Amino acid sequence: MTLYMKIGGRKAVLAAIPPLRDRLESDPCFDLAPLRGEFDASGDFCEFLVFLFGGSPFYDGKPVTDLLSPLCDCDDVYRRFVDHLVAVLLHGDQNEENEAELRSLMERLRPHVLAPRPTAPVLVYSVDNDQLRA
Repeated sequence: MTLYMKIGGRKAVLAAIPPLRDRLESDPCFDLAPLRGEFDASGDFCEFLVFLFGGSPFYDGKPVTDLLSPLCDCDDVYRRFVDHLVAVLLHGDQNEENEAELRSLMERLRPHVLAPRPTAPVLVYSVDNDQLRA
């Protein structure tokens, strides 16, 4: 059974977004101003969580680096973010297996959030070799 099913599915993820937003807004470590729309129930962050927890086979929203890198700029802030996420998704549930699985998933994301790799440039046009010699 996926973590998505263990925590209560989409209904639980949707219900967790407003309390998470409230917790992050009240925590002085976080500035949600640039990401305000992402923490709505219809935002990419919600859809990303559904995908991450095993509730959807694909995710085609913003990359996780765009979602979380502006919010989490160091290990301590990322750890604090994960603590808030655990608190709202698990509601104090004492199931250590669910918490360990959630923390493990978020730990695998850490390098993508804290040290995003630059994307190689893509050529959007090409020029014939004959034209380059002219």
